[in-house]
Amino acid sequence: MMKIVLTVLLALAAPHGLAQRGDTNEWSLSLLVVGSKNYEFEGGASARNDGGAGIGATLTRNLNDYFAVGADLTLGEFNYRARVVPGAGNAGAAFETSGSMEMGALRLHATWNLLARPVTPFLTAGAGVIFLDTNLEADPPANGCWIYPWHGQVCGATAPTTTLARLSYGAAAGLRFDLPQNQGFVRVMVGGEWIDIPEATSTVGWWQLRADFGIRF
Repeated sequence: MMKIVLTVLLALAAPHGLAQRGDTNEWSLSLLVVGSKNYEFEGGASARNDGGAGIGATLTRNLNDYFAVGADLTLGEFNYRARVVPGAGNAGAAFETSGSMEMGALRLHATWNLLARPVTPFLTAGAGVIFLDTNLEADPPANGCWIYPWHGQVCGATAPTTTLARLSYGAAAGLRFDLPQNQGFVRVMVGGEWIDIPEATSTVGWWQLRADFGIRF
């Protein structure tokens, strides 16, 4: 482990070996891990994200060796447990259910590479729209109005099946390695993703670990 750390530090300190990223395009595939988290919603509804995983694809334009802009598409899934509570005019009791959240997001992003070298730390941030399919597994025990995580109050004898479209945004920090002879690059980053859910009374989001594998052209 110490040898790896020393190698990275020496690469960062080296005065030669410029990255030559400027005025180029990049395409990459991503693997990501979604962290677990508890969420609270209006009326006392709640959910527990048990963690999950996903994949993605990114297209980027390097404005110069330091700054880049682009767009990415990600697909992911995590399992969750939920507590549904009675809504207006409903004398029933709360009940437990679960689901498998499917996510698809399209975001614009900007990245700052701190160094114009093949090995560089970087900061990145983006915003866009995310589509959520909750796949709730259980219908309510009786007809009436119920307050669901993610959806808010829904009246009826069946669980909501509407796909939600919400604003999402995120930020991350990581380390980038440009491979020799323009063979591609690898990026590893850790950060957070957040979703604007009006029905939530706590922050909805998760930490995320992501690895990108790409080519420059």
